Amino acid sequence: MNKALLEYLGQYISDGKKKIIDEVLDKRTRYLTVVLEDIYHSQNASAVIRSCDCFGVQDLYVIENKHEYKVNPRVVHGASKWVDIISYSDHIDNSKKCFTDLKQKGYKLIGTVPDRSATNINDLETSEPIALIFGTEKEGLSMQAKEYCDNFVTVPMYGFTESFNISVSAALSMNILSEKIFNSKASWMLSAKEKEALKLLWFRKIVHRSDLLEKDFLKSGNYLS
Repeated sequence: MNKALLEYLGQYISDGKKKIIDEVLDKRTRYLTVVLEDIYHSQNASAVIRSCDCFGVQDLYVIENKHEYKVNPRVVHGASKWVDIISYSDHIDNSKKCFTDLKQKGYKLIGTVPDRSATNINDLETSEPIALIFGTEKEGLSMQAKEYCDNFVTVPMYGFTESFNISVSAALSMNILSEKIFNSKASWMLSAKEKEALKLLWFRKIVHRSDLLEKDFLKSGNYLS
């Protein structure tokens, strides 16, 4: 049915827009993902979403223990429509649940730290899926997050300042790692089924009143023929 619905909604989208969607999907990945633990500045939260979209990272995991994750529409510029935000806010232990889920999905948990003795992010091994974890603006990674991490990386700096702003650090890290992954032999691309599901989701967001159009389509039963 998804294919028939895609074809139906596709009538309301220009060929140029559909071409761009296909090109974006070809560079989308879940091989690299980002985790934000208790980020509370909306500007940082929104900038990270934009960076995820720009660098092809489809999933953003958000842990809300002490702080609510808020998005600033003036910063995000609609990027949240194209990125899946997976929130952990209603569990007994949000951090533990998120990190355990990621481990079960096969991710290596990589903590980002302003420590020059940590692995240079340019040298990080990318032969396995990576979940890049960023801590709070003030304290950085929690002790619990550090206990779950398989490795720690740092973005090299050459000035007096101790660390980058979180949104800058996330953007630099995604830029470096996405380039390495896309040019590697790793199986980083989305499956055909994942692409189809995302395309349908995006079509629904692009087409005006797609919910009513879809209801009419389902009533017609054309997808059964």
